[in-house]
Parts: sequence; C-alpha cells; structure tokens
Amino acid sequence: MSNFIHLIDNELRKIFVQKSFIISLIILLIPIIILGRWDHVEKERGTTKAENWRTELKAENKKIEEILAEQDSSNLPAFAKEQKEQYEINNYRLEHNISPIQQHTVLDFMKKGAAITNFIGILLIYFASNMMSKEHQWKTINFLLVKPSTRRAIYYAKFISLAILYFIFSFAIIIYSFIIGSVINSFNFTTQPILLFVNNHVVEQGILPSLMNDYLINFLPYLFFVAVAYFLSTVLRTSSISLLISIILLATSDVIATLLRTKSWSKFLPFMHTDLTVYTKGINIENGMRIEFSITILVIYTLLFLITAGELFKKRDV
Repeated sequence: MSNFIHLIDNELRKIFVQKSFIISLIILLIPIIILGRWDHVEKERGTTKAENWRTELKAENKKIEEILAEQDSSNLPAFAKEQKEQYEINNYRLEHNISPIQQHTVLDFMKKGAAITNFIGILLIYFASNMMSKEHQWKTINFLLVKPSTRRAIYYAKFISLAILYFIFSFAIIIYSFIIGSVINSFNFTTQPILLFVNNHVVEQGILPSLMNDYLINFLPYLFFVAVAYFLSTVLRTSSISLLISIILLATSDVIATLLRTKSWSKFLPFMHTDLTVYTKGINIENGMRIEFSITILVIYTLLFLITAGELFKKRDV
C-alpha cells in the first residue's frame, strides 16, 4: 500500500511541475476575476430592486396562478411542476420575509464561483489525454516499467492522481472566490438560507451544505469523461485523438441525452446521467429517476472503461 501511495505522490509531483498545471490555475482565476467585476456592478445596481422584491414576487405569483389554472392539476407537465415549485417558494419567502435578492456577501460569491467548476472537466480531460500517451511519446514508459511496481499499480495510480486533481482545482476555485469575494464585499459573511422544494414542501438549506453540493456535484460526471479520455489515451497512445473525442462527448452529452430521452433503454446510457444538478430536489422531474441510480450508472461505466484499458495496458507490449 505504501508503494502505491508513493506512485500516486510521484504522479502528482509530475503534474505539479508541468507548465500546463500553472496555466490551468491561471485559467481558473480569470473567470473568477470577471465574475467579481460583474458582481460588483450588480451590487451597485441592486438597491432599488431590493426595496421592491415583495411586490415583484406577488406579481410573479399572479402570473403563475394564471398558468396553473390552464393545466390539469392531476397531470402537470414538467414546466408546470417547476412553476408550481417556484410559486410555493415565493409564498415561503413572502411569509418568512426572505428576500430573493442576492446578498452580496463572501459566502454568496463563493457559491457563484462554483459555476467555474465547469472548466475543471475540460482541464482534467486534457491531463488524462496526455498522461499515458506522453509516456509512450517520450519513451519514459520503458523506464517507468523497470521499477518493481506492477503495471496495474502504475496504471491506477495515474488515474487516482487525476481524481485528486479535481479536488485540487476545486480548492483553488474556493480560495480564489474567498479572496476576491472578501475584497469586494468587505469581509461580510452574513447569509440567508437557500430554499429548496423537496417532497412537496419548501425546506431551508444552510449555505455551507449548499456550497459543498455545488463544488462536488460534478465530480462523478467528470470522472466518467476522464475515464473515457484515459481509456483512449492508453489504447490509442495518442493525446490529440483522445482529447478531441473526449471534448466532443463532454460538449454534446446534453444534446445526446435530449435526443434519446424518449427511448426506454436510454436510462442505461451514461450520457443520461452526466448532469446531476437535476437532482437538486431529490428526483429528476422529467423522468422520475433518482440520484442513486444515476450514480450507479456512472460508476459502472467509469469502471468499465478503466478496467478494460487497464487490462490492455497490462498485457500489451510497450
């Protein structure tokens, strides 16, 4: 076990000394700075809107009532269910005096910064596409296999280092968001609860659990795409093709899911489960699936790609 941990540590060190790692950290910082500028502008404009939020919510609820009156209450379509949920949340805000206007605090900005984790998927695919193919390209794989570690251990240590890289990049975004949010909002940490509609009831969620959910929700979906890129990099021994195919799959996964959603067998495809944010309320509104099923499908396909390429790497000549 100590030898395996040493292999993971060695792979992480190899990543940290690469210029692409430093560039990745800069890439993640730039949108946070832009978001900070945008948030500052919104903060300056938000005073008047904050004063009239109750009137705006009442007007919004009146429109929702008109929409729901036209629907069959026993069989509401997905968009009508979303409207009903918004209606209940608006009522809860009015009853408990919880404004929907952003509070512009440090924690609020950190929550907004979680959107930048979408860039992590692309960065991880880049590293996964290069990790094994570069070893072959630079002929360093021969020196690596001379060591007493087994091929299987080397292969899985590389993949685990990619999984750890997700948390490193996420932590970098958290630090960036904290620093910039603190400067913009003068270290104001006051906050209000996040409202969710769960099991036909409005519930309050604390900001910290919400932050953890926002930063971790994409881990498994991105790990699946990383496994695909790692699989292609190992099998094809070329980074360009594996990078191109993986990026295309990442970019079109939602489109594929939309096209195949009407098929009964589509729920067993991984692309139907790469957006776990639809489970914020516990159940996928469109197809009734639960997050446990989606997690299971993603884990199965991730292991399938990982183990298949691992066995090929173990047996093939280098």
